[in-house]
Amino acid sequence: MGTDSTRFFFCRQYKKLGFASQVLKILRKLNVPAWFSTRISPEDISIYKVSGALTNAVFFVSSKNVPSAQTLLLRVYGPSSGTLISRTRELHTLHTISSRYNIGPRIYGTFENGRIEEYFDSLALTASSIRDPQISRWIAVRMAELHSVDIAIMDDIAGNTHEDTHGFEIISNIKLWLSHAEDVLKLPGISDSLRHEFDLPRFKEEWQKYLAWTLGKHPTFGRRRVFAHNDAQYGNLLRLKDGSEGVDGHRQVEYFYT
Repeated sequence: MGTDSTRFFFCRQYKKLGFASQVLKILRKLNVPAWFSTRISPEDISIYKVSGALTNAVFFVSSKNVPSAQTLLLRVYGPSSGTLISRTRELHTLHTISSRYNIGPRIYGTFENGRIEEYFDSLALTASSIRDPQISRWIAVRMAELHSVDIAIMDDIAGNTHEDTHGFEIISNIKLWLSHAEDVLKLPGISDSLRHEFDLPRFKEEWQKYLAWTLGKHPTFGRRRVFAHNDAQYGNLLRLKDGSEGVDGHRQVEYFYT
């Protein structure tokens, strides 16, 4: 589909038949269950764009002609987003928590700049709904399950073994992001007012102070690390619509990764 920027721009044409043809070609190549049926043509595909994703373009893909072809979630990565997000690490993480812990969507397959995921027929929780006592308890139980994921497995996936990270992935991320941010702010097209607004030198100074304070605490402080979503605001918490009959109530809550 061309370069990153070309591919992402093409996503803006998701209402056109050419986009549906590309999607169907990918689904067939990945052997997504029921979607490789020859009964499905590009004209049979409905594509609905989901708003609110920050680093990706996200779509719901469905076909009424083949009931067994379940609705899918198509995620197309944003231009250059791989600079800030390790897609290999992300995919391994998602696969691990879905296959071992039954948390989050299954990944049906990937293509050059995106992936196909399981679709949850659900509604995003709202600021008011998370205050409901029952839903609040479900969120707490589900969060406890997420925090019980074996962090050692995730460390192996991340390759987070460098001594200067002290075992904390956030340190690796900050080091990486700061480097890219500094490069961008050095570009001639960046105004002095924007550089002043970001004030990276001050951020680096405050980050080092915070890091020194954290690592200098008592050895037991913060040593029980847990696996976390890190963006579990209510818009990224879903409640399944089907009522999850026969399933523990808290499993009506699922996570959405933007």
